[in-house]
Amino acid sequence: MLHPEMYYFVQKECTTNWHLNDHKILAYSLLFVMEGSAHYIIDGKSYEPQKGNIIFIKPGSVRTAWTEGMRVTALDFVLPEGESLELDTMMYRSDLDAFLDIFRDIRPDWLLRRQGYELKCQALFALVLHKLMYEVDPGKRNQHVENMKSYILEHYKEEILVNHLAQLCNLNPVYCGALFKKEEGCTIAEFVNRLRMNKAADLLRKGEHTVGEVSESVGFKDIYYFSNTFKKYMGVSPIQYRNL
Repeated sequence: MLHPEMYYFVQKECTTNWHLNDHKILAYSLLFVMEGSAHYIIDGKSYEPQKGNIIFIKPGSVRTAWTEGMRVTALDFVLPEGESLELDTMMYRSDLDAFLDIFRDIRPDWLLRRQGYELKCQALFALVLHKLMYEVDPGKRNQHVENMKSYILEHYKEEILVNHLAQLCNLNPVYCGALFKKEEGCTIAEFVNRLRMNKAADLLRKGEHTVGEVSESVGFKDIYYFSNTFKKYMGVSPIQYRNL
Protein backbone atom coordinates (compact mmCIF):
# COMPACT_ATOMS: atom_id res chain seq x y z
CA MET A 1 0.00 0.00 0.00
CA LEU A 2 1.31 3.43 -0.94
CA HIS A 3 1.06 6.65 1.07
CA PRO A 4 1.81 9.39 -1.50
CA GLU A 5 2.02 13.04 -0.53
CA MET A 6 1.54 15.54 -3.34
CA TYR A 7 3.35 18.79 -2.62
CA TYR A 8 3.30 20.49 -6.04
CA PHE A 9 0.41 20.99 -8.47
CA VAL A 10 0.29 23.38 -11.40
CA GLN A 11 -1.54 23.81 -14.69
CA LYS A 12 0.21 26.07 -17.17
CA GLU A 13 0.90 27.07 -20.76
CA CYS A 14 4.51 26.51 -21.80
CA THR A 15 5.90 28.60 -24.67
CA THR A 16 9.13 28.24 -26.64
CA ASN A 17 10.89 30.03 -23.76
CA TRP A 18 10.15 27.09 -21.45
CA HIS A 19 13.21 24.97 -20.82
CA LEU A 20 14.33 22.66 -18.02
CA ASN A 21 18.07 22.45 -17.68
CA ASP A 22 19.83 19.15 -17.12
CA HIS A 23 19.34 18.35 -13.42
CA LYS A 24 18.58 15.52 -11.02
CA ILE A 25 14.97 15.03 -9.88
CA LEU A 26 14.57 14.75 -6.10
CA ALA A 27 10.94 13.57 -6.01
CA TYR A 28 8.43 11.68 -8.15
CA SER A 29 7.13 13.77 -11.03
CA LEU A 30 4.07 13.39 -13.27
CA LEU A 31 3.41 15.60 -16.28
CA PHE A 32 0.17 15.32 -18.29
CA VAL A 33 0.33 16.85 -21.77
CA MET A 34 -3.08 18.39 -22.51
CA GLU A 35 -2.16 20.14 -25.75
CA GLY A 36 0.96 20.51 -27.88
CA SER A 37 4.16 18.52 -27.52
CA ALA A 38 7.58 18.54 -25.86
CA HIS A 39 11.03 17.02 -25.95
CA TYR A 40 12.38 15.21 -22.89
CA ILE A 41 15.70 13.54 -22.23
CA ILE A 42 15.48 11.36 -19.12
CA ASP A 43 18.52 9.43 -17.99
CA GLY A 44 19.95 9.79 -21.49
CA LYS A 45 16.86 8.50 -23.32
CA SER A 46 14.73 10.74 -25.57
CA TYR A 47 10.93 11.04 -25.36
CA GLU A 48 8.53 13.10 -27.49
CA PRO A 49 5.29 13.42 -25.48
CA GLN A 50 2.19 14.79 -27.21
CA LYS A 51 -1.43 15.32 -26.21
CA GLY A 52 -2.57 12.36 -24.11
CA ASN A 53 0.94 11.34 -23.05
CA ILE A 54 2.05 11.28 -19.42
CA ILE A 55 5.67 11.58 -18.37
CA PHE A 56 6.64 9.82 -15.13
CA ILE A 57 10.03 10.48 -13.57
CA LYS A 58 11.45 8.77 -10.49
CA PRO A 59 13.65 10.40 -7.85
CA GLY A 60 17.30 10.37 -8.82
CA SER A 61 16.64 10.58 -12.56
CA VAL A 62 18.31 13.28 -14.63
CA ARG A 63 15.93 15.34 -16.80
CA THR A 64 16.20 17.89 -19.58
CA ALA A 65 13.14 19.26 -21.42
CA TRP A 66 11.98 21.94 -23.89
CA THR A 67 8.93 22.63 -26.07
CA GLU A 68 7.60 24.53 -29.08
CA GLY A 69 4.42 25.06 -27.08
CA MET A 70 2.22 22.93 -24.84
CA ARG A 71 -0.41 23.03 -22.10
CA VAL A 72 0.27 20.75 -19.15
CA THR A 73 -0.68 19.65 -15.66
CA ALA A 74 2.31 18.83 -13.48
CA LEU A 75 2.32 17.11 -10.10
CA ASP A 76 5.24 16.26 -7.81
CA PHE A 77 4.95 13.91 -4.88
CA VAL A 78 6.96 11.91 -2.37
CA LEU A 79 6.56 8.49 -0.79
CA PRO A 80 7.58 7.46 2.74
CA GLU A 81 10.87 5.66 3.17
CA GLY A 82 10.55 2.03 2.09
CA GLU A 83 7.81 2.69 -0.47
CA SER A 84 8.37 2.96 -4.21
CA LEU A 85 6.37 3.25 -7.40
CA GLU A 86 7.11 1.82 -10.84
CA LEU A 87 5.35 3.14 -13.94
CA ASP A 88 6.40 3.49 -17.56
CA THR A 89 8.39 6.66 -18.19
CA MET A 90 5.96 7.66 -20.95
CA MET A 91 2.36 6.49 -21.05
CA TYR A 92 -0.66 7.29 -23.20
CA ARG A 93 -4.26 7.60 -21.99
CA SER A 94 -7.23 7.96 -24.28
CA ASP A 95 -9.34 8.95 -21.25
CA LEU A 96 -7.49 12.22 -20.65
CA ASP A 97 -10.79 13.98 -19.89
CA ALA A 98 -11.29 11.75 -16.84
CA PHE A 99 -8.00 13.04 -15.41
CA LEU A 100 -8.96 16.62 -16.34
CA ASP A 101 -12.12 16.27 -14.26
CA ILE A 102 -10.01 15.33 -11.23
CA PHE A 103 -7.60 18.21 -11.84
CA ARG A 104 -10.54 20.64 -12.01
CA ASP A 105 -11.53 19.49 -8.52
CA ILE A 106 -7.99 19.80 -7.17
CA ARG A 107 -7.17 23.24 -8.62
CA PRO A 108 -9.46 25.60 -6.62
CA ASP A 109 -8.74 23.96 -3.27
CA TRP A 110 -5.00 23.83 -3.97
CA LEU A 111 -4.94 27.51 -4.90
CA LEU A 112 -7.27 28.82 -2.18
CA ARG A 113 -5.90 26.64 0.65
CA ARG A 114 -9.29 26.46 2.33
CA GLN A 115 -9.68 24.53 5.57
CA GLY A 116 -9.36 20.80 4.90
CA TYR A 117 -7.87 21.28 1.43
CA GLU A 118 -4.96 18.93 2.18
CA LEU A 119 -7.28 15.99 2.84
CA LYS A 120 -9.34 16.60 -0.29
CA CYS A 121 -6.39 17.23 -2.60
CA GLN A 122 -4.43 14.22 -1.36
CA ALA A 123 -7.51 12.01 -1.79
CA LEU A 124 -8.00 13.24 -5.35
CA PHE A 125 -4.33 12.74 -6.13
CA ALA A 126 -4.58 9.17 -4.82
CA LEU A 127 -7.40 8.70 -7.34
CA VAL A 128 -5.07 9.90 -10.13
CA LEU A 129 -2.46 7.32 -9.11
CA HIS A 130 -5.11 4.62 -8.81
CA LYS A 131 -6.26 5.25 -12.38
CA LEU A 132 -2.68 5.08 -13.66
CA MET A 133 -1.77 1.97 -11.69
CA TYR A 134 -4.93 -0.13 -11.78
CA GLU A 135 -7.45 1.13 -14.34
CA VAL A 136 -6.97 -0.05 -17.89
CA ASP A 137 -7.21 2.67 -20.51
CA PRO A 138 -10.78 2.42 -21.89
CA GLY A 139 -9.33 2.49 -25.38
CA LYS A 140 -7.58 -0.80 -24.65
CA ARG A 141 -10.48 -2.59 -23.00
CA ASN A 142 -12.26 -5.39 -24.83
CA GLN A 143 -15.91 -4.43 -25.05
CA HIS A 144 -17.10 -8.06 -25.03
CA VAL A 145 -15.34 -8.66 -21.72
CA GLU A 146 -16.63 -5.38 -20.30
CA ASN A 147 -20.17 -6.43 -21.22
CA MET A 148 -19.65 -9.81 -19.53
CA LYS A 149 -18.35 -8.16 -16.37
CA SER A 150 -21.29 -5.76 -16.28
CA TYR A 151 -23.72 -8.65 -16.60
CA ILE A 152 -21.95 -10.62 -13.85
CA LEU A 153 -21.98 -7.63 -11.47
CA GLU A 154 -25.74 -7.32 -11.95
CA HIS A 155 -26.54 -11.04 -11.77
CA TYR A 156 -23.86 -12.57 -9.51
CA LYS A 157 -26.55 -13.99 -7.20
CA GLU A 158 -27.87 -16.08 -10.09
CA GLU A 159 -26.32 -19.02 -11.91
CA ILE A 160 -23.76 -17.66 -14.38
CA LEU A 161 -23.32 -19.87 -17.43
CA VAL A 162 -20.57 -19.36 -19.99
CA ASN A 163 -22.98 -20.35 -22.76
CA HIS A 164 -25.35 -17.57 -21.71
CA LEU A 165 -22.56 -14.98 -21.58
CA ALA A 166 -21.36 -16.13 -25.00
CA GLN A 167 -24.88 -15.78 -26.37
CA LEU A 168 -25.18 -12.26 -24.95
CA CYS A 169 -21.93 -11.27 -26.68
CA ASN A 170 -22.59 -13.28 -29.85
CA LEU A 171 -19.40 -15.30 -29.31
CA ASN A 172 -18.44 -18.94 -29.46
CA PRO A 173 -18.53 -20.30 -25.85
CA VAL A 174 -14.96 -21.65 -26.00
CA TYR A 175 -13.63 -18.39 -27.42
CA CYS A 176 -15.72 -16.44 -24.89
CA GLY A 177 -14.03 -18.19 -21.95
CA ALA A 178 -10.56 -17.89 -23.46
CA LEU A 179 -11.04 -14.19 -24.23
CA PHE A 180 -12.19 -13.46 -20.69
CA LYS A 181 -9.19 -15.23 -19.17
CA LYS A 182 -6.79 -13.43 -21.50
CA GLU A 183 -8.17 -10.01 -20.56
CA GLU A 184 -8.81 -10.54 -16.85
CA GLY A 185 -6.17 -13.11 -15.92
CA CYS A 186 -8.74 -15.50 -14.44
CA THR A 187 -11.59 -17.71 -15.61
CA ILE A 188 -15.19 -16.57 -15.56
CA ALA A 189 -15.91 -18.95 -12.68
CA GLU A 190 -12.99 -17.52 -10.67
CA PHE A 191 -14.19 -13.97 -11.34
CA VAL A 192 -17.72 -14.84 -10.19
CA ASN A 193 -16.49 -16.61 -7.05
CA ARG A 194 -14.14 -13.75 -6.13
CA LEU A 195 -17.01 -11.29 -6.47
CA ARG A 196 -19.32 -13.50 -4.41
CA MET A 197 -16.72 -14.02 -1.68
CA ASN A 198 -16.03 -10.30 -1.38
CA LYS A 199 -19.75 -9.63 -1.09
CA ALA A 200 -20.04 -12.39 1.50
CA ALA A 201 -17.14 -10.96 3.48
CA ASP A 202 -18.87 -7.57 3.62
CA LEU A 203 -22.05 -9.15 4.98
CA LEU A 204 -20.21 -11.30 7.51
CA ARG A 205 -18.25 -8.29 8.74
CA LYS A 206 -21.51 -6.53 9.61
CA GLY A 207 -22.49 -9.49 11.84
CA GLU A 208 -26.19 -9.10 11.07
CA HIS A 209 -26.70 -12.38 9.16
CA THR A 210 -26.15 -16.07 9.71
CA VAL A 211 -23.70 -17.95 7.52
CA GLY A 212 -26.65 -19.63 5.82
CA GLU A 213 -28.29 -16.30 5.03
CA VAL A 214 -25.03 -14.93 3.64
CA SER A 215 -24.50 -18.05 1.55
CA GLU A 216 -27.93 -17.76 -0.03
CA SER A 217 -27.65 -14.00 -0.57
CA VAL A 218 -24.53 -14.39 -2.74
CA GLY A 219 -25.89 -17.20 -4.87
CA PHE A 220 -24.91 -20.44 -3.10
CA LYS A 221 -27.56 -23.09 -2.49
CA ASP A 222 -25.21 -25.41 -0.64
CA ILE A 223 -23.87 -23.89 2.59
CA TYR A 224 -21.05 -26.45 2.80
CA TYR A 225 -19.85 -25.64 -0.70
CA PHE A 226 -20.06 -21.95 0.19
CA SER A 227 -18.00 -22.46 3.35
CA ASN A 228 -15.31 -24.42 1.49
CA THR A 229 -15.16 -21.81 -1.27
CA PHE A 230 -15.01 -18.97 1.25
CA LYS A 231 -12.11 -20.60 3.12
CA LYS A 232 -10.26 -21.14 -0.17
CA TYR A 233 -10.44 -17.45 -1.02
CA MET A 234 -10.26 -15.87 2.45
CA GLY A 235 -8.08 -18.35 4.31
CA VAL A 236 -10.57 -18.85 7.15
CA SER A 237 -14.08 -20.24 7.47
CA PRO A 238 -17.09 -17.88 7.33
CA ILE A 239 -17.66 -18.29 11.08
CA GLN A 240 -14.03 -17.52 11.87
CA TYR A 241 -14.12 -14.50 9.57
CA ARG A 242 -17.28 -13.15 11.23
CA ASN A 243 -15.63 -13.45 14.66
CA LEU A 244 -12.39 -11.72 13.71
